[in-house]
Formats: sequence, C-alpha cells, structure tokens
Amino acid sequence: MIKNYPNLFKVIALLFFLSACEEKEEINLKTSGVYIYNEGSFGNNNATIGNYDPEINEYTPIAFRRQSNMSLGDVQQNASFHDSKIYSVLNGSNDIKIMDANLDYETLIKFPELDKPRDIAISDDLAFISNWGPYNENFALTSSEILVVELETNQLVDTIETQEYPEHLFIKNNKLIVGHASFDGSISELSIINIDNLEIEQTISVPKGPQEIIEDENGKIWIVCTSGSLVQLNSSLTSIENQIDHENEILGDIDLFEMDIFFYSNGDIFSLNTTDYNVTNTNISVEMQNPYAFGIDPVSGDFYLGDAVDYANEGLVQRYSNDGELIDSFTAGIIPTQFSFNVDGKR
Repeated sequence: MIKNYPNLFKVIALLFFLSACEEKEEINLKTSGVYIYNEGSFGNNNATIGNYDPEINEYTPIAFRRQSNMSLGDVQQNASFHDSKIYSVLNGSNDIKIMDANLDYETLIKFPELDKPRDIAISDDLAFISNWGPYNENFALTSSEILVVELETNQLVDTIETQEYPEHLFIKNNKLIVGHASFDGSISELSIINIDNLEIEQTISVPKGPQEIIEDENGKIWIVCTSGSLVQLNSSLTSIENQIDHENEILGDIDLFEMDIFFYSNGDIFSLNTTDYNVTNTNISVEMQNPYAFGIDPVSGDFYLGDAVDYANEGLVQRYSNDGELIDSFTAGIIPTQFSFNVDGKR
C-alpha cells in the first residue's frame, strides 16, 4: 500500500497556518463602563459609586446601592483594585468596603485602630492602609501609621509608625511608597518601606503637595505634586531622578495614556512625554468651578474630569475626546473624586 504523505504534510501545514492566524488575531478592546466614585459630604453617609455607559452616554448615579441594596458610607477617600475586587476606603465611616467588579458587596475591613483611613495598597495576602489616626485638642494629628491587614481574616496584624498625613500608596519592587502632604505644606515627603521587614528604608523630600503615584510604561515611578511639579524616582527608589517643574499648580490626579502622562493645570490639559520629558499643552481647555478628579479611558484616550462645584451639592463630570471634542457633560454624585474603566476584549 502506498502511503499518501504529501497530503498529510498539507494537512499539517494547514493546521499550523490556522493556528498561527488564531494566535495573531487581534483582540478588540472596548470600554463597557466607567465607575465614578463620589466622595460625598462629611457626616452624611452619602458617598456613592455610579456607572457611566460611554456608548450611549448614560449615567446610573447609585449603581453600588442598586447592586448591593445598601449605602456605601461616609466620605469615599479612595478606591483601589486587586484580583477583580474593589476596595472602597471610607474616611468618615472608618472602614473599607470590599466588593466584586460588578459592585456586589462582599465584606469589610473594620477594627478600632482604623481611624481616618486614606488609601490602601495590596501585596499578596497583605493590605497596607494609610491611617491618619486621632486628632488632639487643636485638631493636629498625633500618631499616624500604616496599618498592615491580613486579607484572609481582614484583621490588623502589624503597624508601621510614619510621618503624619500619610496619603497615597504604591507598591513597587516589594517596597511600599507612601506620600505625606500636610495642609500647610510643612510636611511634603515620601516614605519608602520595605515590605519584608516593615521598616522605613528611606525618606525623600519632594515639592509641596505629593499626591497620586503612578508607574509609566518604562517601569518608572512618578509622583504629582500639586504645587506644580512631576517627580520621577530612580529605579532603586532612593532618590529623585527627574523633576519636571510646571508654571502653575497641578491637580492631584494624573493618568497615563500610551507613553505620555497627562495632567490638568489652570484650565488646560497637558502631556508629559516619559521618554524625552517634554511638556506639551494639548490645547484642550476645560472650565470647572472646583477641579477635583481626572482620568483617561485606556482604550479611547478620552479624558474624564470631575468638578466638585460647591462641595455640597451634586458635582459635574465632563468627557472630552483625545483631540479635544466635548463628548458629554453630566451631573454625578457629590464631589466626583475618581474614575475607573471596565475594559472588555473581543476577537
């Protein structure tokens, strides 16, 4: 019997070709929704999470309440994301509510030592919480720290005493970066904490008002300082490698799109190229009464900006395309403070 090897080879070649085509098939990304985190007014238990559909320009103002049938809490200071879970830091309620990506409530972190929490960062099974702690009779902080929580039990397992006013947190190379910023500018520094031994390894002085901390496409860490500077740390996180000084104050939220860092300053949106460090005015001007939040859709590059208005009534959100067209403007909750983007992938 004669074996027909040429046909077998053709079948193998065809299968290989189809497999290669499947591997190279592009995945089309789409932003299916934008969560808008609204801080709420202190003492009123009216913090909210709303959901915005960018395809039909529709906003659902109390998405968390509808999904979980409960109020969120008092003063939503920050929201962080880890392993498809959202951690909502409630500064007035003194707890952290944990929910899934669909805003279904799961559990909370709460214990007596949790006093005016500001932010949370997670590494493996440990959560690190920046905690202002109690005031004295003159409303000055007395004992701020980083609280270490075991996520399996949501219980406090350790504390790290730090400089007062610990704010934003970021984990890089097994080190916790902590920004400190007092109201009067007398404290303006970073603490670098070794996660292995929970000790402060380094203290770095930075310009007044360090706020959000992000990592660029090159793996470099950047901190925005509201006094008007963008600071880049060196790879060992021991000192400032680059400092870009801007002519005006900068909003404390920055975001990354492709190779550029974008920020809002004095009514305009600017970009910082993370390769050549050039700052460019995008010529996108946004009028806001009290600028409070800034974010970028990672798929479309659309800009989202939150206006706190009078800090007591509902705020406003404006959405601009990457080339400056106003796409939508709508009423959000009280003090829109943060955005996150739900991205879906389709072949």
